Amino acid sequence: MDKKFIINRVDLGQRVTGYEVFNPGVNGGEVLGMTAKQLSEAVKSGEVLGMVLDGSGALKLDEAKGFRAIMVKTGVGTLTSTDPAAVANLMYTVYRRDGENYKVISSRFGRQTFCADKIKALLDLGAVNGVVLNGDTIKCAWEWEEMPQGKTVKK
Repeated sequence: MDKKFIINRVDLGQRVTGYEVFNPGVNGGEVLGMTAKQLSEAVKSGEVLGMVLDGSGALKLDEAKGFRAIMVKTGVGTLTSTDPAAVANLMYTVYRRDGENYKVISSRFGRQTFCADKIKALLDLGAVNGVVLNGDTIKCAWEWEEMPQGKTVKK
């Protein structure tokens, strides 16, 4: 089963109305809208990468798998980061590895292919999700599995 990836949060005023999730396995990729409840169920079943449920059942970013911030849509064409200190006004999410290159989707849904050096530069800026730098090696979110003891192990 192909995993889906969290891309953006959608707010109406101060209220979270939903999330935008990318499904790369359908017709070259499609963006789905999900409510918080739908996303919670998808996270529980392991369908969506990028979010986890905390002890109280609330959604939060999966920082262990490289999701540190996402963009928030607050109006037509308006994106702001969940990280107030972020310098980037566009986030990229890695959804596939293609040899030494990485396929990414931006928070505005543009799709590109980046080399490892570009991914590392974006990691330094805090502008890429779904990857973790382990020494000099880039590990993608789907390559990791959370163990019950709290250890992270490669699949």
